[in-house]
Amino acid sequence: MKKESVFEVTHQSILETAKDLFLTNGYKNTSTRDIAKAANITQPALYYHFSNKEILFIEINKQIGIQLKSAIEQIHKEQDTIENQLIKCTNALLTVYHRDIFSFIHQSAAEMEQENKQQLFYILNDYYLIPLQTIFESSQEPLNSSVSSKKAAQFYLMSLSLLFSTIHQLSTEKERSAQISELMDMVLHGVLS
Repeated sequence: MKKESVFEVTHQSILETAKDLFLTNGYKNTSTRDIAKAANITQPALYYHFSNKEILFIEINKQIGIQLKSAIEQIHKEQDTIENQLIKCTNALLTVYHRDIFSFIHQSAAEMEQENKQQLFYILNDYYLIPLQTIFESSQEPLNSSVSSKKAAQFYLMSLSLLFSTIHQLSTEKERSAQISELMDMVLHGVLS
């Protein structure tokens, strides 16, 4: 195998391994030693690819963000109700993340240097919130006059924490779909009749 190919294979292995560990154990409870061990490389080899844990975490979130932004943009292109679009966005998020993304990024950022924290928030804004804002802005159903599309997108992401606490305990796709639909109904229409 060529040197560039070995580098790229190792690089991708580190990213996938770190992503799994971060999502399973959390940012704070995952060390570069844990990542290197799970990826079957040495810590110096890991540092050859990523200068520190923060940079690695940012890169993972950027890759996930690019993937989700693309999925959300595709969902936006489809002519559908806002509720159905948000259900599809939720399913796209659940495919990539098995944690509450909004809280996960904010809690992880608390452990980071200011410069890296800022980068992480740019990723959250550019790859998650702005594409979701677009869905709210283009909805045929108008938002409440006191709610901006940005606030609606933030509320939607924060509301998903209710879902993440139980969604992976559900045994069937039907149960999962019902819970997602119920949450989207609450997000869009509130809890009062």
